[in-house]
Amino acid sequence: MNIAVRPLIGFIFKGCAALALIFAFIFFMRMQEEQSFTDRYRNEGTVSRAMVTGMETDELVRTGRKGRTTKTDIQVLSVRFNPKSTLAFRDYEDGVEVPSAPPPSGAAGGDWEYSDVIWVTKDVYAKTKVGDSFLVVDTPYSGDGPELIEDIRSFDPASFYPGIAISLVLALVLAVIGWAGPWKRRG
Repeated sequence: MNIAVRPLIGFIFKGCAALALIFAFIFFMRMQEEQSFTDRYRNEGTVSRAMVTGMETDELVRTGRKGRTTKTDIQVLSVRFNPKSTLAFRDYEDGVEVPSAPPPSGAAGGDWEYSDVIWVTKDVYAKTKVGDSFLVVDTPYSGDGPELIEDIRSFDPASFYPGIAISLVLALVLAVIGWAGPWKRRG
């Protein structure tokens, strides 16, 4: 192997190790963000019954720096729920009376505070129809809107652990190869 290329190969492996560490950090920060979001709903959230008033599918289009666009299908449910519910998420148990939104007043501007949208998965969207009712959790003074109670209950940060572990192991392996690889001059 050419002596001039040896340091470059080691540098490439060390750079890839640093990149793997950055990915581990990104997974960790994403986990913390999701955990914080869920904890806020669990600690401050109130439960209410939501009725589906409309259903739409759409496409979320994002344009990158180089002009590339990515398209993601989204499924949106329009719901009518009670953001002023007094039933705290931490006090909710199955069988408890859950408040729902008051009946529509008929005034065009009077019912907007009881309406919002929820983005759902394809599976939930396929099983739902207008008029269906389900439980949602909302937090006061948040612009995030309601979330399905199942999503808040079932969140587990363990789903991020494999990505973090794989990134850290990869960083370690690449760093060892970069510092003690076979291209190092021996004796």
